[in-house]
Amino acid sequence: MAALTNTSDSTAINAALDQEFIANFQHDSDRLAEILGIFGTETLAAGTTIKMLKITGTLNNGKTEGTQVGATGTGAVTLGSSSGTSYVEGDEVALSKFSAEYEAVAEVFGVPYRKMTTANAIQKSGYVNAVLKTDQKMLSQVRGGVVSDFFTFLGNGTGTASAKGLQAALATADATLGDKLEDNGDEAGRIIHFVNRQDAAAYLGTATITDQNVFGMTYLQNFLGVSDVFLTNKVTAGGLYVTPVENIHFFGLDFGSLDSAGLSYATDASGLVGVAHSPAYNRVSVETNVLVGCKMFPEVKDYIVKGTISAK
Repeated sequence: MAALTNTSDSTAINAALDQEFIANFQHDSDRLAEILGIFGTETLAAGTTIKMLKITGTLNNGKTEGTQVGATGTGAVTLGSSSGTSYVEGDEVALSKFSAEYEAVAEVFGVPYRKMTTANAIQKSGYVNAVLKTDQKMLSQVRGGVVSDFFTFLGNGTGTASAKGLQAALATADATLGDKLEDNGDEAGRIIHFVNRQDAAAYLGTATITDQNVFGMTYLQNFLGVSDVFLTNKVTAGGLYVTPVENIHFFGLDFGSLDSAGLSYATDASGLVGVAHSPAYNRVSVETNVLVGCKMFPEVKDYIVKGTISAK
């Protein structure tokens, strides 16, 4: 007898599971992107090298190559310069040299994970507990891996600051970052702060705050006189990071080439994560296959300041 029309078979159920996993991940990532003000994800091909940027250079309004500074002549006017040199009217304007040095830090590849749920587990605990709830646990750890990678990149930052107590350390780190931005003729729309949750615990007990969970981190809009604070155990106790919001980028993986090769994942448009649920009849189980393409990346290493909460 032929199957009834509109029967919810295993293929349909697995497709629904794929979409639920993606929707949950995308909800988390969209909320983080909304807070950060990131309105797009850059899609990269597998194997693309991502690079951190270091900007160097200073203005020069002094002498040009082969020209004597302070050369005199009828009617010559000398203009002062903060660099200690001067420009002579009518002389050739000196060149100012700026450079952007790139340092390769990682190649973009999908990170694969696989979970297998046996038929016995499904029959004993039910489909929701055996598959859906363990998918949720898998999702939270996938998300945690993305955040861990981000903090590894933050560790390449060149700025440092130290002060006694969390509040002073935050203020000093902000000031250090502000000085660096000003030196480069740049500015930040907002500064994002990342703090160890235990370092903030003493202040949280006495403060009236509104917090929310965002991508596995606790987000505080205003805390100890600064805005946009994320609390996470991915930051080592006694340390903190600050960086401009404009310095944080989201990268996603191009899943198109995998699909053409027969590796078909359900994915969102940004390529942040791909998911495929499938029966594994040879093991009487159901597999959850996840390929993570999401990268959070701080691009300019000079615009990352690592603060230290000193004892004195």
